[in-house]
Amino acid sequence: MQRQNKNQESLLRGESGEAIRRLAGSGDAQQLVGMLRSKGGVQQAAQAAAKGDASQLMEMMNQLMSTPEGAQLVERISRQAKESGLT
Repeated sequence: MQRQNKNQESLLRGESGEAIRRLAGSGDAQQLVGMLRSKGGVQQAAQAAAKGDASQLMEMMNQLMSTPEGAQLVERISRQAKESGLT
């Protein structure tokens, strides 16, 4: 767990860290969080993912992406991540 925290800290430094902060603060990212929260259970899914079980979070994302609005939102965020050099 300590190693994971160090990896996360190093990821948030420098240019990529700034790009991640910009992307996370974007309107699209905030809309995504709002849509996930409206489904309920986000906090529990995020806690499980932090412990290594991302299945709940992935299920929520799959449900979200099955809607046209959700799919478009995820596509925009993905495009922004690519333009920022994150993927």
